[in-house]
Amino acid sequence: MTRRTRIVLITGAAVAALVASGGVAYAVSAPTTTTTPTAAQPSTAKHHRALLGRVSHGEVTLRGKNHRVVDVQRGQVQSVSPTSLTVKSDDGFTATYTVDADTKIRKAGKASAITDVHNGDTVAVVATKSNGADTATRVAER
Repeated sequence: MTRRTRIVLITGAAVAALVASGGVAYAVSAPTTTTTPTAAQPSTAKHHRALLGRVSHGEVTLRGKNHRVVDVQRGQVQSVSPTSLTVKSDDGFTATYTVDADTKIRKAGKASAITDVHNGDTVAVVATKSNGADTATRVAER
């Protein structure tokens, strides 16, 4: 397995762990291959955090009884209302998410409300995609 393939698999596993845990905080997962860290190689957990810290946006399909498609995005809030949130990532990708009563909002690590999120805030969003619509399940501002 090449280094690039291993990184892609590790990144996918880390995103899946993040989504499965229901959080938007950094997640660490076990690598798909076993390697022994050496003095020249960073620890696996540190490597995973570094990879996850570089994620701008993506889509993951989760296994289960009913496959579920989940979107993740980190970026700057472009617009916000009581029912929607538009976020633009640093690469220019923009997405709008529906916000409902089930959406969990966290600001500075504490439970919050969508009214506490403002244009220009940097957020991480986890959303469930269904019938072409993205509904935010979690929004976190750091």
